[in-house]
Amino acid sequence: MIEPIRSLPAAAETTEVLRFLHRFADLMSTGSNAENLLRAARLLEAQADLLKETSELLQVERIKGDASAETRKALEVRLGESDNEILALKTELASQRASANEIVAEMERRLAEFLQRAEQAEAALAAVQDAPAAIPLGSIAIELATLRLAKAQFEALARAFEKSGNIVSQVMCEASASSLDRAILDAGATESEDRSKNAA
Repeated sequence: MIEPIRSLPAAAETTEVLRFLHRFADLMSTGSNAENLLRAARLLEAQADLLKETSELLQVERIKGDASAETRKALEVRLGESDNEILALKTELASQRASANEIVAEMERRLAEFLQRAEQAEAALAAVQDAPAAIPLGSIAIELATLRLAKAQFEALARAFEKSGNIVSQVMCEASASSLDRAILDAGATESEDRSKNAA
């Protein structure tokens, strides 16, 4: 802040001095002393006007300076709040990313598990189809139930991957479900043929 001017002459005092100079000049009437007194009076009036104008300008600048200081303080507070908001958003984003990575890792783990189970089921189905006809039909029914369960799980996974935007995993799950569907149809056809033969 600009310090105020401490020793400004009072307006009444300046007016009194000017009055004195004019009266004294009138008493002298003529001569250089009278002119000097009038010149001094004019100079004093000009200086008083200049001082008044300067004081007014100084007051305006002081007001502007105070307003600028308040604005700066408000901006500093807002900047601090913005920094805190950015930090909170970064923390939240990091937490969401970590959560999303955990979900994707879990889905990929489940996908690998289901793929392994599907391979085992396909291998078991192939073994059943290649085995002699003396194998009880009940064992085929159990394998078909397992295949149907695996197919339903792959279809559910495919829908979940589609929602998350993981196209590769979605396609893999859909392909596995399709393969299991064909295997179930083939196993059903084989079962029907065996029943027809046994009936004959």
